[in-house]
Amino acid sequence: MDEHPLEAALGSSGRLRILKCLISSPRPLTKYAIQKATGLKSIDVKRDLEKLVSVGWVKVVKSPRAPDKYAIDRDLEEVKALEALFRAAGYV
Repeated sequence: MDEHPLEAALGSSGRLRILKCLISSPRPLTKYAIQKATGLKSIDVKRDLEKLVSVGWVKVVKSPRAPDKYAIDRDLEEVKALEALFRAAGYV
């Protein structure tokens, strides 16, 4: 049985914290900024971001002279619904 995108994206408290962080941020963030904001270990941020990028909810913003940054993809309907849920629940 294949993993549903919701299971992949929401399968850990770390991913929820990263989503909360990115939804709350008006601009893309580096892995380091996400790590500081969430209190997660570097390896956990890396693993969880890879999963969120593979699901398509998070975009990688590349820059030739700076570290990659990450942003929530607010164009996706499921991300809009997730943000609405987070706000309604008082999570962000």
